[in-house]
Amino acid sequence: MIIHYSSKKDQRVFENERLLKKTYGSRAEEILIRLAEFEAANSLEDISETPPPRRHKLSGKKNCWGIRISKNYRILLEPYGQWVDGNLSSIVEIKILSIEDYH
Repeated sequence: MIIHYSSKKDQRVFENERLLKKTYGSRAEEILIRLAEFEAANSLEDISETPPPRRHKLSGKKNCWGIRISKNYRILLEPYGQWVDGNLSSIVEIKILSIEDYH
């Protein structure tokens, strides 16, 4: 998949391992693993619904998914560009919105 970011600052952090570790500390390794999974996937459908990534659609936020980093933290993302609603295999570009603590 092609990955986009919500800001240039976020892009700098996610594309620089040193900045990622400085910003997210112990969660940085899991974030790097998830980013590698996104890059290797052909579409959002290729990201597993079972742990550890546990892709899940977020209730209350239209067209937004969460991908597990740890027990509490998720990468929040949304489709980017053209895609067919309800068809995960058509989502080949994503935009990373944020990393949030759900609890």
